Amino acid sequence: MKISKWLPAVAASLLLISGCSSTSSGSSSSKGNVEISLYANNQGGTEYLNYLQNDVIKGFEAKNPNIKVKLVKNSDPEGLAKQQLAAGGGPDVVNLNGPTSAQDFAAANYLLPLDEYAEKYKWADRYYPWAYQTVQANGKQVALPGSYETLVVYYNKDMFKQNGWDIPNSYDELVALSKKMDEKGIIPFAFGSSDFKAANEWWLSLAFNETVGADDFKKVLTGEIPWNSLEMKDAITKLNNLWKDGYINDKQSQAITLDDATTLFMSGKAAMKMEGTWMLSTLKGSPPPFDWDVFIMPSWKDGVEANLPLALGAAVGINKNSKHPDETAKFLDWMHTNENAQKLLELGGFLPINGLKAGNLEPHVQKSFDLLNEAMENNQTGYAAWTYWPPSTETFAWSNIESVWLGQIDVDTYLDKLQKEFEKDKEKGKLFKFN
Repeated sequence: MKISKWLPAVAASLLLISGCSSTSSGSSSSKGNVEISLYANNQGGTEYLNYLQNDVIKGFEAKNPNIKVKLVKNSDPEGLAKQQLAAGGGPDVVNLNGPTSAQDFAAANYLLPLDEYAEKYKWADRYYPWAYQTVQANGKQVALPGSYETLVVYYNKDMFKQNGWDIPNSYDELVALSKKMDEKGIIPFAFGSSDFKAANEWWLSLAFNETVGADDFKKVLTGEIPWNSLEMKDAITKLNNLWKDGYINDKQSQAITLDDATTLFMSGKAAMKMEGTWMLSTLKGSPPPFDWDVFIMPSWKDGVEANLPLALGAAVGINKNSKHPDETAKFLDWMHTNENAQKLLELGGFLPINGLKAGNLEPHVQKSFDLLNEAMENNQTGYAAWTYWPPSTETFAWSNIESVWLGQIDVDTYLDKLQKEFEKDKEKGKLFKFN
């Protein structure tokens, strides 16, 4: 999960521990009290932070009085950890933005293999198999999966009703609807990325999956179809047209923040906001002054089935040099008990854990949860950037798409360079390993 995904939806997603010694790998469980410092993203949302402090941390300390957990808020937990780990120190618990980060950290030899703890706590039986397998490297379990998530369209239901607008069922209908909104002086899609450029990959994930289709996009990710193919060009061209026509935040997305975009939607100046299911917590905790709902982005090409790009928003591992690996593993196990996962589900965070009771949730949370799980059951899920794309490819994609939108490079040049980044990732063995 990226740091902008403020809540949520991830139990492990906002975690990090500081001040770990780089000289000892033994546990001190029998040597008296232990303190674990925990970083939480300071944009995590009030509901999530309260859950983390009151349910997870206090609950753990009550059951383990010899282990204390110190909560520290930080704006970029993964970035801070990476700096510390590179210097031989770093947190005991390593909070990661998803499987791609887990692979990178494992390759850098920062993470302790968890196989011993996995056997002790029966973790393989606890998680959905697809999620558990995404955080393995070189045949070892290197992290635990955080919440799973997807990208949906949040929309002002009252505004749609007042104007007689229908939910679009195709790319052409999406463009026609956006044009009607624009003509009324309403921004079709609120979106900002000035404070978090990686948010651009949300749009890229949708464009590729909804235009190329999940099956063929998987072939792109495995190298069977090149990133600069005609199908991929069609996807970027359609995304580029949406932006250049002003339908994505009036061609100002690169100049406003994530919060600015949320404000535009909440104030009724924008009719829709494409974002991940992590936004459920924000809207649930601070409801807008209108009726709202979610829908699935339609297919962008005839003959391609609409899908929900699937992702793990976070992963969490243990520093290879931790002084307290046993206590740290015990804390991670507690975080992901059914008891805590159920409480997180009620906030809108979907941990990939078996046996959660999905009924009687807040209606918007219930609908989103059902949409995503139905898509998984029916093999209608695609491949979101922060879980399935190789690291250099992913970074180039989101950091350079604005150059296309602003006319600094053309679509062909962008995709040719993207293919070269993919070839580098492939040569380094960085491609996602599908089972």
